[in-house]
Amino acid sequence: MVIVLIVLVIVLAALVAAWFLGPPAWRTSAAGAFGGLGSRIGRFIDSGRAPDHPAVGAGGLAATPPPPRFSDGDRAYLNGVWKHVESTFVTNPRVAVTLAHSTASGFFTAHGVETAGLPEGPDGAEEDTETLRQRLLAIKAWSDREAAR
Repeated sequence: MVIVLIVLVIVLAALVAAWFLGPPAWRTSAAGAFGGLGSRIGRFIDSGRAPDHPAVGAGGLAATPPPPRFSDGDRAYLNGVWKHVESTFVTNPRVAVTLAHSTASGFFTAHGVETAGLPEGPDGAEEDTETLRQRLLAIKAWSDREAAR
């Protein structure tokens, strides 16, 4: 009894292997016999990939995330510039805000980032330290937001 069962399992395994690994004509000729499941499985095996599926990440090619906008070197450069700007603000706030605006504008323009939302640097009028500090913080916030995208 056990030997008959083992022989039956071996025969079934051989049939399944012939079905999946045999010529595609075998699968298409018997597609109607099993409700078409075999032909779908056969197309999957023949094509080497799963059919496209509307669910993200299921079947087909997996979506790859876009590369980061800035490299680690770019981020390190920005951090160094901001440390320099902050230390300059203590002695000359107007120069620090001008430096921050021109550096952010030049850096992001060179990397193809639209700078339309970049806050303005100091204007020609005399501004108190608090107004300059607020401008500097706005430029820094804009820069951080753009660098994080």
